[in-house]
Amino acid sequence: MKLRTFKFFFKEALRNIFRNRVMSIASIVAIMSALFILGVVLILAFNLEHIAGGLESKIEITVFLEKDVGSNQSRSIVSQIEQIHGVYEVEFIPKEKGLAQWKKELGEKGDLLEGYEGNNNPLPDKLILRIQKPEYVDGIISSVNEIPEVDKVNYSREVVESISKIVKATRLVGLLLMLMLIVIAMIIINNTIRINVYSRRREISIMKYIGATDSYIRWPYIIEGFTLGVIAAILAGALVIGGYNLLLNRAGQMMGSYSFLNLFQLLPIEKMIYDLGLAFLLVGCGVGIIASIISTRRYLKA
Repeated sequence: MKLRTFKFFFKEALRNIFRNRVMSIASIVAIMSALFILGVVLILAFNLEHIAGGLESKIEITVFLEKDVGSNQSRSIVSQIEQIHGVYEVEFIPKEKGLAQWKKELGEKGDLLEGYEGNNNPLPDKLILRIQKPEYVDGIISSVNEIPEVDKVNYSREVVESISKIVKATRLVGLLLMLMLIVIAMIIINNTIRINVYSRRREISIMKYIGATDSYIRWPYIIEGFTLGVIAAILAGALVIGGYNLLLNRAGQMMGSYSFLNLFQLLPIEKMIYDLGLAFLLVGCGVGIIASIISTRRYLKA
């Protein structure tokens, strides 16, 4: 298609939008509403995935080293374990620090541990391994047990299995919600565009009767469907982003008062804005174009 021809079709599409502005506004509002609901569900799904990832990152394995292991050997073991697939962080806790933590946990009874400092310290050095995903746990434990300087490995299988089940359920719920709303949004947008074209079916028939080609009739409607989708996507995106930013501000105030809510921090909008924009454009504009093609084809054949 020549650029001059495309410019003509684009002007025709804009002229149609302003000429039928009541129907155009109704179409934009309907598409925007569908995309807004989709955006809310997408944000929910992204945050569910974020929470699932946060739960996975809470999985820890405690590794106790032999008591006669020196500091240089301990650093070598840390480097070795960091290379194991599925381990994203290794925290080395020397026995001196472990004894101090134990005293702190005992509180007033911490005096019972007086005299166990230095060479009398009964505790071994230990490592805290933080794991990427629950399914990596068994392989990591097998690899760690092969290290000669490792005395014992502790972890709670029940906790790991529970976290794994929660993560899978959370991701499944998020995926189902997202797919369901994408389908619903596509149906709403499709019907909206088809109604828009249906309201001008006589105009299509007249143009066809006076000899206009199918592409000449169809292209302004395709561009119009695309334009309505873009406008609705921008408006829906602004509403979703503005509403989510308000929610983040309120959540930030609540987290200042309730520290346990830090476990469920919401994703910043910057982490989702690209995916949201892409989804809005693909669903809004894509369905608008396809619906315009299908609807005009119906009346062109009539």
